[in-house]
Formats: sequence, structure tokens, C-alpha cells
Amino acid sequence: MRLAALAIITLLAFGSAASAQDAPSPKASIADAAWLSGRWTGEGLGGTFQQGMSDPAGGRIAGYFTLLHGDKAVFHQLIVLTEQDGTLRLKVKHFSPDFVGWEEKDGFLDFPLISASPDELAFKAMTFRRTGADAMTLTIRMTGRDGTGRDEVLRYRRIP
Repeated sequence: MRLAALAIITLLAFGSAASAQDAPSPKASIADAAWLSGRWTGEGLGGTFQQGMSDPAGGRIAGYFTLLHGDKAVFHQLIVLTEQDGTLRLKVKHFSPDFVGWEEKDGFLDFPLISASPDELAFKAMTFRRTGADAMTLTIRMTGRDGTGRDEVLRYRRIP
């Protein structure tokens, strides 16, 4: 299971590498992302998941994500969505089920904002789309080292 999850993250990390040709990120504030706050559950990446996102505070939203296959954790993520230089950045750090970090000690994946609307936040390689008052999707654009790509869609439901 860990190899499959690591392959997913490797694809995601490769897909998130910034290039010098990237356009500047649009203006956005942490208030534009407030709809992400709350506890969520759903399906995707071959299993089920749980995610929690804090209310906006101090120019950021902090969160966690756990992917489960059956009753076994596959990996965990710590997430920080920050307001920085008048725009948003999504930062993610991965951990094994035993909470051993996958990235280097000071490392994390960093996704700049590509576009924003009231119901959608598109970061490089990841798009959160509100699909109802208590529903959203996350589309992850994965690109392999050979340049081939695919989208993985996670479907979220808010937990009351």
C-alpha cells in the first residue's frame, strides 16, 4: 500500500514543480478560502479519506488529511493554506501511517494559486471546487516523469 501511495505522491510532486514561465498568481485572500473550513469525508485515491480544515486565522487555514484503505491508514498530510504577497499558497507535508515524514525535514510541496472564483480555488496541480453547500471535489492533476498525465478526483461531503 505504501508503494502505491508513494507513487501517487511522486507523480503529484513532479507535477507541482514550478517553471520560470508560470504566470503570476492572481490576487486572493484567506477569506476567499473560508468555505474549505470544516470536517470532511469522502472517496478517492482507491479508498476513503478524512480531512479537517480550520477556520481562517492569522492569514492561514491549517488542516490534516488521512487516506484509508479499508480500516488501515495509507498516509497522512498536514496542510497549510497561507495568504502570502496578496495571493494564496497551498503547502502540504506527507507522513507514513506511523507519522514518519516523506519529504526532507524542512521540505514540503508548495502549490501556487492559478485562479480563484467564489466556488473554485485552482492551485498548480490541484483544484478545489465547491459543488454544493456541503460538498466539494478536489481534482489532482498528476504528471509522470514521461510527461503523461491523469486526473484523480476526490469527492468530499461535509461532516456535520
